[in-house]
Amino acid sequence: MRNKGCVMLLLGWSIWAAAFDEIEVTPDDLKGWEAANVRADAMVEINDMQPLFGDGSLMFATDTVTPGQDKADFQLFWQQSAMSIDYPNRTLGQLSQLLFAWYRDGISTTAGHLVPGFKLQFYDDGGTPQNFSDDSVGLLIWEPVYNGINPSPSDAWQITDITQDYFWAFVSQSPSGSGVIQNFSVTLDDWVNGSPSGQPGDPVIQLSANTYVLGVQIGVGSGWNNQFLGYVDAVQVAFGVTDDALYNFETCPTPDSNPDPDVIFMHGFECVKWL
Repeated sequence: MRNKGCVMLLLGWSIWAAAFDEIEVTPDDLKGWEAANVRADAMVEINDMQPLFGDGSLMFATDTVTPGQDKADFQLFWQQSAMSIDYPNRTLGQLSQLLFAWYRDGISTTAGHLVPGFKLQFYDDGGTPQNFSDDSVGLLIWEPVYNGINPSPSDAWQITDITQDYFWAFVSQSPSGSGVIQNFSVTLDDWVNGSPSGQPGDPVIQLSANTYVLGVQIGVGSGWNNQFLGYVDAVQVAFGVTDDALYNFETCPTPDSNPDPDVIFMHGFECVKWL
């Protein structure tokens, strides 16, 4: 982990300048990140094919050989305990910044609006921590098509602040059942301050400022059809000013400011020491 830093990137006409705790994620040190839900016609890995800054980024690739098999996620769940909340201050009400960089390669032949989605894993105890029957668990999901991005730009990095954007909900557990809440124009503030409803028969949940955020997930598929190639980097998740992390995906760790006589360099996809 690096101390507070500042990165400024000029992409087209947009400038991003921000302070954060940079956490370098490499294939040899994933910092808790992991691939998940990877099916037969998809892959996700950190490589050097399309770096944003540094030498790497997170690559997603899918094809459609078998319908429904074009899915892959990369996730960080900081909640590990079974009977207590590990980070009680990481709640929807404390979320202050959500941002990530994404890249859709022009070789992609799937629908033009599709890029990796950004998901928040939520857990709400219904105000009764010892009563599991009223718990709600699921994902709040950001997708570009519901936020005015259609088609998505190709062959250029896009840095997107999604803090005030729309997130739809997939509910895996609640007193009213599971499934998608079919309402795609709901912000995180709406989820905190109201009870957005979907269509008749959809689950009904009541989230609040106290709803816990247990982790984040970046993913592609399924059912996208044809081929997709894209990349993600600079995933920033902040809860107030003292819990602000930016995850930087790299193939090799940044050399120490006081390195030993060996020099680390990049060779293929491996970090190798020059002796």
